[in-house]
Amino acid sequence: MNKQLLFLSLVLALLLFSCKGKEKASRKPLDGKNVDYLLNQLTINEFQFNTLSVKAGFNVSSEGKSTGFKATLRIRKDSAIWMSITPALGIELARVLITQDSVKVINRLQKEYFIGDYEYINNKFNLELVYDDLQSVLLGNSIAFEKDEKLKFAIDNDMYYLGNMAKRRAKKADNKPQKIERKKDEVVSLWLNDSTFKINKFLLSDLTADRFIRGVYSDHQNVEEQLLPHLLKFYIQSIQPTELEIEYSRVSLNKPISFSFNISSKYEQVFY
Repeated sequence: MNKQLLFLSLVLALLLFSCKGKEKASRKPLDGKNVDYLLNQLTINEFQFNTLSVKAGFNVSSEGKSTGFKATLRIRKDSAIWMSITPALGIELARVLITQDSVKVINRLQKEYFIGDYEYINNKFNLELVYDDLQSVLLGNSIAFEKDEKLKFAIDNDMYYLGNMAKRRAKKADNKPQKIERKKDEVVSLWLNDSTFKINKFLLSDLTADRFIRGVYSDHQNVEEQLLPHLLKFYIQSIQPTELEIEYSRVSLNKPISFSFNISSKYEQVFY
């Protein structure tokens, strides 16, 4: 796999979506009142944490090539996403650190490293990447709708559907460097489980650029009385179509974690 595909795979791997459920909700026709109810249930049932550590298996397919690797994934809420990537032999191949304002990658195989901000990555790979979205997608949480925006709603194949056709909300505080606005032709679509109100699948579409990210979440397992998807499948249509599958195991919640990221002085800085 060439350097560009490796880097894109690492970034896309961070995109970039069984236990007994609650009593099933009645499937009466939805009305305006039920939209607020569904949004409230979506918020109540999102995965809550301070720190998270998981073992993850990744499989990435793009341009007829496929690669698989294992990783340790750690997240500190609203702060940092860290990943150590190992191939089959168990020797670390790469290390990734994503924060609110930067993406850093150490490629131990090539003895090189990359440091870039979101503006560079978004321009280079025709993305609209922000930290909050990455964190949400990895946990099966939602990319929040803008307050008071008009939503479409329906029942679709025993799932609750919520979708918009509106500008992207400003994320977090106004001084956050990753703040962007959703264009009028960008659509967020969510399909919620009718029992747990967890997201079963989502679709983020940019109609003008003809690109989208489709995600499917399954195998929701109980983690300290919360549901976390353990199988995440994504299809990314952008510069090059990419399929990504992530399988979680050995989840540890709210335990002390570290984000070691030391770059050797012998490594060369690269720009993709």
